[in-house]
Amino acid sequence: MVIHTPTNLALQKLGIYVRANADDWQYNWPVHTHEGLEVYYFIRGDANYIIGDNIFDLSPGDMLLFRGSTIHRVNPTKDVPYIRSYVNFTESFLQGQMPAEILQKLMSLFEAPNGMLIRWSLEERKEIETYFQSLHRENERESFGYELILKTLLTQLLIAVYRKAKRLHEIAPVVQPTHTQENVRRILQYVNQHFTENFSLQTLSGALHLNKYYICHCFKEVTGCTVNNYIISKRIEEAKKMLRTTDEPVGLISEKLGFNTAVHFSRSFKKYAGMSPQHFRKKGLGT
Repeated sequence: MVIHTPTNLALQKLGIYVRANADDWQYNWPVHTHEGLEVYYFIRGDANYIIGDNIFDLSPGDMLLFRGSTIHRVNPTKDVPYIRSYVNFTESFLQGQMPAEILQKLMSLFEAPNGMLIRWSLEERKEIETYFQSLHRENERESFGYELILKTLLTQLLIAVYRKAKRLHEIAPVVQPTHTQENVRRILQYVNQHFTENFSLQTLSGALHLNKYYICHCFKEVTGCTVNNYIISKRIEEAKKMLRTTDEPVGLISEKLGFNTAVHFSRSFKKYAGMSPQHFRKKGLGT
């Protein structure tokens, strides 16, 4: 599990993190979490996005809304440029900016446990893209009053999204998943429910009535990571929560999460989180 550090640092400092028309490429797109809420907007490329149990096949103009604490990973191909915009923010960043009942309605956009998809038409995209560009410009300049402008622009974006979400007949119907994607959804659901158990690939195969070699192939093809790496990422995610919110010994946390030994847990945690469990607890880091 990777904690997205730039996002967390920005959210802790200001409460908002923005990127517009980002086109950078990573050799390995990690399964990760972060603080706050995310509005992700897909501009160009060939990619799918895993959020919790959901797999979203992305088309230009697609927007995903989800909680950063939900495990997620984008899986783009390198055949075409991968371009996207996104804004991460904390709910507290907008508190006091509007009446509580309006804020509550806007926050309801992020209630879906596995993310929500909104598809913007070609005519609507210019307005949406302008919001991201304006947010990014204000955040970069840090001119007088920029925090107020950021809150105003973000509020306008979220209101536009909320209005769109309420016009359900204008939202394009969700494309039915392929047979492979449906099987990967079933694998994700099983793993997300049983990741603390020491189950084998054979157990997974029997539970889902799928060939174990097929499971390995289709899961990697759709998500871009192996079943084993995903399971470990889920365990590390849960470990971070337990380290932050409990005083339970590291050995007991290791046992509860299905690691064979505390040493294996510590090594895995350091590999995915970049530090030992003890150091993580001492620093009191968020996800």
